[in-house]
Amino acid sequence: MNPSLLTHLQTAANKLGIDSKSKLGNDLKTLTSKADRSNYQVAVFGPFNHGKSTLLNAILGNKILPIDLIPTTGSAIKVVYGEKLATKITLTNGQVISAANTNILTEFATLDNDRRMRDDVLEVEVSFPHPFLQTGVELLDLPGTNDRDEQDNLVRDRLLAADLVVNVLDVRKLMTLGEREHLRDWLENRGVNTVVFVANFTNMLESEEQKEVQHRLRFVAESFRSQLPPGISNLYRVDALPALRARLKGDDATLHTSGLSAFISALQAIVAHQREELTEVRLPVLQSLGLEIQGLLQAQIAKLTVEVSENKEKCDRELALKRQAQTLIESGWETSLKEIEQWLYLPNLIGFYQSPLTTAIQKQGFGEWEASNVRPRLKHSQQEINDWATKAESFFNTPSVEPLKIMLPDPPEVLLPESPTPPSLKPDPPSLSLDGLTPAALATGLGWVLGGPLGAVVAGSASTIASKLVGDRPLDATPPSKVDNSAEVLEAYTDAAADYLVRLNTETMVTIKDYRDRAIMAINPEIKIDRRIDLQQQAKLTELEQCLADILSA
Repeated sequence: MNPSLLTHLQTAANKLGIDSKSKLGNDLKTLTSKADRSNYQVAVFGPFNHGKSTLLNAILGNKILPIDLIPTTGSAIKVVYGEKLATKITLTNGQVISAANTNILTEFATLDNDRRMRDDVLEVEVSFPHPFLQTGVELLDLPGTNDRDEQDNLVRDRLLAADLVVNVLDVRKLMTLGEREHLRDWLENRGVNTVVFVANFTNMLESEEQKEVQHRLRFVAESFRSQLPPGISNLYRVDALPALRARLKGDDATLHTSGLSAFISALQAIVAHQREELTEVRLPVLQSLGLEIQGLLQAQIAKLTVEVSENKEKCDRELALKRQAQTLIESGWETSLKEIEQWLYLPNLIGFYQSPLTTAIQKQGFGEWEASNVRPRLKHSQQEINDWATKAESFFNTPSVEPLKIMLPDPPEVLLPESPTPPSLKPDPPSLSLDGLTPAALATGLGWVLGGPLGAVVAGSASTIASKLVGDRPLDATPPSKVDNSAEVLEAYTDAAADYLVRLNTETMVTIKDYRDRAIMAINPEIKIDRRIDLQQQAKLTELEQCLADILSA
């Protein structure tokens, strides 16, 4: 048997995940044991009551194996060379039972009253001092077929392990349908072609019946292509029971007419020839099993090839979709950011909002103006930008990014100019001042600060108070001229508006930059496709292709 091919088949079976308890797995295990066996094994099989055990006893010239009128052999009994007759029974629990005779075969190797095999017997071996066995030959007496599935399964397995199969036929019911199926399924289809047919019970037929049976036997033999040495027939007539009796009595004449002598001579010639090329003899069985495994490999390779191709296309589609989504999300995100950055562009802010903001500040309406012009715009942009980031996180399954949160700058502060003092009302002595201000300065200053009628009232009151402090002035004195600083006041409001807009631009742009720096990886992540399944399938495909190549080259 080709050890390289066997090793490759074992590897392929492992890669295919073939169950060791399945028929294929069991066949491979059987052939592995066969490859390790040095003895040449001859297995005798056929239906119950076809005379298998009787034939073996006749070959050995001794009534060693149990024979009876009812089916008896319930285990595969292996007969090997030994200096003395002995029997060894190995049980499934490892216990070994030995005897110096074959009497224990009745207990352990025959069917029970329900015609069932014992399920606790692992192996039955009989040792016997016979010259044919001494050459390294072992004989295997198999249970009868066509009775129970467990017996048929045992026979099927053991036939695969045999180097030569002797198929015992009953010429009275030659080649039943079951026998033909076994010949095809158990032998021919599995590469077991070292087969010899032995026709038993010919002596029980009339002369004319023998001629008809002989013709039918020849057809059976010719239809099965046995691999035997040149000049060796694959069909022999042996009347087993007369042959056994002749051996036991030393009746050479009856022995010759029984056909046993011719069969033993052929058997010895086959063994002698095939032992020299045992590897080649065992190869067809291995090749047949190899073809079965090749078929499984090719089917699995074809299946995996399609799956790898489909998975690759699926991954490519997923990658293209993610890249498309990435482009869309990044574009939307960038557009939203650029829109708010453009809105915050300082020249635009100054140009659009400085004048209305100045007016609003003058009228003490800044809060309303900000709520109408700044807050909605920033809130809309902030929400839009964060929405794009949320979409990216969800689609690409990236870590969450702290959302953009724009804080409004502090309200504007107006730094109004100091109220100017008219030249004609300069204070006389500083000792008459009130907290460093002249009465006139106080009056006009308050009027300017308060403005409007209330300011005038306050200013008038302040003038009265000042008159009491500095003395009365002539009633006909010329009132001081009013100093106009409205331009400076307007400039103060305008500067406050500009300062607010500058801070709005600067602070918000800093916030946006910080956000952009931390969010860019979520928006534009490295796109990865989980190709683990694809890679595993590709690796599996490569392994199976290599297994197939190894088997074909072995």
